[in-house]
Amino acid sequence: MGRPAIPAEAFEHGDPRRYRRGCKCRQCINGVSAEIRQGRFLRATGRGRETTPERAARHITRLRDAGMPDKEIMADALISQDVLYRIVRLEGTIRRSTELRVLAVKPRDTELPGSGSHITGLGSVRRLRALAADGWTATELGRRCGKHKQFIVYLQNQTGDVTVRRWVAAYVTALYGELANLKPEENGVPAHFAKRTRARAAAKGWARAAYWDDSDFDNPAFTPVTEIDFKRNDVAALRREEIIHFAWHGDTPEQILARLNDEVSISTVRQIVQDWRTGEKRQRKAATTSEPADAGLAA
Repeated sequence: MGRPAIPAEAFEHGDPRRYRRGCKCRQCINGVSAEIRQGRFLRATGRGRETTPERAARHITRLRDAGMPDKEIMADALISQDVLYRIVRLEGTIRRSTELRVLAVKPRDTELPGSGSHITGLGSVRRLRALAADGWTATELGRRCGKHKQFIVYLQNQTGDVTVRRWVAAYVTALYGELANLKPEENGVPAHFAKRTRARAAAKGWARAAYWDDSDFDNPAFTPVTEIDFKRNDVAALRREEIIHFAWHGDTPEQILARLNDEVSISTVRQIVQDWRTGEKRQRKAATTSEPADAGLAA
């Protein structure tokens, strides 16, 4: 789905683009009439208002390489998403006025580290995997950062050395910061889709957001233990660490259960929190032998 159309108010009176967006004041009528007369004259003399998109496409590439997001390019050039992508794909022709507006856009200063158009994509891959492990679907992530879901899936499944454009890394980092502490089901993701996404991520051994420290995402020397195939006891140990982590931050057992998307029972959460607070871990065998009546029933 494309971006909303640029409103008439974005253009001054007398601009033909304002007329085409519904303003029929005298200035705008005169402006579009002048444009029509000029177009006729140019066609009569062997010229026209249209041109090929190559120059504009090269300039957009330079802006992207400088770290400028597509949203900012569109805003500065007053073009829609559809026009931008037609230019980049070199489809058809564009108006000369559109080309001039694109060429007038200057790259903005960026605080992103490094130089060049690409940086390592390790942090982006890990952040997107963590969001998937929390239940955020590729469709929702793509919608929120203006990309197709297949682009998100492509990044999540990358292994080895991978690079991404700097503006992509910035988008993913900002998206992770926005969503890491939110529950997908309460923010636009149907519950059954979130559950299925978490199951797929767990099958691939992707660590949830609660597992990560921000400094670890971009650290190539850090290998998440959850990228190894788990045994059942390994999963239980990690779940215990998550519960203790939340308890240490002051969450109640009910709040911890909500953060874990009800994937464990409330009694399990309460018992682990109690063990952590008392410094003693319940010995199930001892508890069984101390209750002979229950043991007899079990037998």
